[in-house]
Amino acid sequence: MWMSTYDDIAPRSIEGLYVIGSIALDDWQPHSSDIDIVAITTEPADEEMAATLLTAHAVFVERCPSARVDGPFLAWGDLTLSPQGVTRPWTLDGDFHHDAECFELNPVTWHTLATHGIRVRGPEAAELDIPLDLDEFARFITDNSRHYWKPVHDQFEAALSEMRPTDTLPSSVPVWCLLGACRMLYSAATGGVTSKSAAGLWAADVLGEQHRKVCESVVALRSEADQPVDFAMLRASLDAMAEALRQIKTLSR
Repeated sequence: MWMSTYDDIAPRSIEGLYVIGSIALDDWQPHSSDIDIVAITTEPADEEMAATLLTAHAVFVERCPSARVDGPFLAWGDLTLSPQGVTRPWTLDGDFHHDAECFELNPVTWHTLATHGIRVRGPEAAELDIPLDLDEFARFITDNSRHYWKPVHDQFEAALSEMRPTDTLPSSVPVWCLLGACRMLYSAATGGVTSKSAAGLWAADVLGEQHRKVCESVVALRSEADQPVDFAMLRASLDAMAEALRQIKTLSR
């Protein structure tokens, strides 16, 4: 439906379409996952093309209000550049943007597209010859861990400090916090990308025996509908997250 809508409203504008994210990494969950894409336009999107893409996006949202399809609209030449030097239209959580930098234009997206991207239209992802700069990838992981995941950890810790032992939080909280940090650690340690669930199971073996149970439990929660999680498990998730971030910091030295 996404492709047919854009072909109807913006004919011949989308020359390539690739699915990345949890679908490409074999970890898509119907209750929580969106569909992450990289779309390739005929030319770099100027204001006129962005307006046409916005119209197509609005029609798609009207036709499929519950669907969540997120990602940037790139030109073929963008894939030969550093992703962090590119500014293009993008969608996130049902909103279309053309007025700010897209976080998804980062080395992790480039690596995922190059190594796991699923072709919908255009040449196979492996034929795109996307340059993968491992040093840039490592710097991004380190910076993202320091400037995004460490503040997330601190906010998680602050929330727990205000809770009573009988209080709960939704399972989406430990799933996002712990498995997100585990993915960063996996990338820092291996130079590759993997899914949240695979990262959590991998981390169960590397964070230390004291964190094994909570890693496995949070991975199990990811495959279930959102549910209350008790204080003890939240605390264990926070501790495991802290250890993952500590190991990333050690690896980056």
